[in-house]
Amino acid sequence: MHMIKQLDSTGYDREADIINRVNDLFRQRSEAEARRINRFPVEVFPAGVQAIINATNECLNFPVDFIGASMLYAVSVAIGNTHRVEVMTGWVDCAVLYLAIVARSGTNKSHPLSFALQPIVEQDKKNYRRYEQQRQEYEKTVCLPKKEREQQGAGEPVKPAWQKFLLSDFTPEALAEVHRMNKRGIGVYVDELAGWFKNFNRYNNGSEMEFWLSVWSAKPINIDRKTGEPIFIPLPFISVAGTIQNGLLNELAKNNRTENGFIERILFVIPENLQKSYWSEKEIDPAYIRSWENVMTNLMNISVSNDETFNPEPVVLHFAPEAKRILFEWQKTNADQSNDADNDGLSGIFSKMETYAVRLALILEMMRSACNESRREAISVESVEGALKLVEYFKNSAVKVNAIISASSNPFDKLAGDRQALYRELPGTFTTETGIQVAERLGIPVRTFKRFLNNQELFNRTSRGEYEKRV
Repeated sequence: MHMIKQLDSTGYDREADIINRVNDLFRQRSEAEARRINRFPVEVFPAGVQAIINATNECLNFPVDFIGASMLYAVSVAIGNTHRVEVMTGWVDCAVLYLAIVARSGTNKSHPLSFALQPIVEQDKKNYRRYEQQRQEYEKTVCLPKKEREQQGAGEPVKPAWQKFLLSDFTPEALAEVHRMNKRGIGVYVDELAGWFKNFNRYNNGSEMEFWLSVWSAKPINIDRKTGEPIFIPLPFISVAGTIQNGLLNELAKNNRTENGFIERILFVIPENLQKSYWSEKEIDPAYIRSWENVMTNLMNISVSNDETFNPEPVVLHFAPEAKRILFEWQKTNADQSNDADNDGLSGIFSKMETYAVRLALILEMMRSACNESRREAISVESVEGALKLVEYFKNSAVKVNAIISASSNPFDKLAGDRQALYRELPGTFTTETGIQVAERLGIPVRTFKRFLNNQELFNRTSRGEYEKRV
């Protein structure tokens, strides 16, 4: 039996309006609930990696958020410049991540990163032993007279270099020098991220911030040195990860880092209600450790091609047609969220997540290939859908961090430029109708204005349809 739609004399569909309002309420509640719970989507990883995550959680008390994110970072470093992904003509992206694991002291936030990175650390050790042998040979050859070298068929000796993947303590110039020796790509791992960004102005009077903004976008590195040869890296790859305590998040807001897009480039991992765990009496099966070593070894063994200038030529993967359609449909919704955001901070978060959706899809596809679940021919539907789940997790985490670092600032200062103009134009007290007229005059949609009115930091509802400004 079909119900007869009830329309009033003006043709207004009251039933449809009620349904839409109810749906809006459900959507808002579900979004709020998702941000409150914000479960890390372990299911997006290959089955073998899921088993490692669960085992480390059960035996080593690693929070699944921390070990899962740490594995994404480790895979990012292992990929380096071997592979990139093309979204569309003119947009080819890499696997660079800036990752921050957030928790109070004593909640096991450093050990998951150490576990995930251990295979890379072991590779650095092997490379160092090889470097030591080459250095000894070099020093022996240098000490020989030129005539004797010629008799032995040895040419002019070339000084060896340690090709390392991970750095923790460095100056910007030293970082660039290491990258020059390992153009495949490097990772920066600092146990306390606060020390990293506090030192941005320590060596070069402010330009280091611009350096890190540029590196995230994989723009060429060009350093003119006072001593030694200049450094030019046309295709840089530097991923960053570290830990930070909740109480230090406000330090991120200093020195213009909330306005220049730096914070929006960071993926935050900040679980809800994280507690210090009791020690587990269950030992982890060494097979899980070997399994992770195999995954990372498979990735690190991928060779990188070089062009005629000895710079990397990454293999470029494309999206499978259905995977690309899913990604582009998601982007439409994300763009709407960015456009409707109440302040520039939130808008920037949503915007940067579009880049991370692409990068995480590449990382998941490469991880699947290392687990023999992919032939590495294209970015699959599974990898895109997994990346989008991860993006929603990181988006909710970023929104939480944004609220923490913005709590002490003036709510007006947090508004986007068009919202600030609207707020200035509104009278001290006004009706909804008056507000809509002001918004339309400024080119702001009615729907956006009504959502704007829900900001209780800015408006106080005095009665039905009447408001007053609070700032």
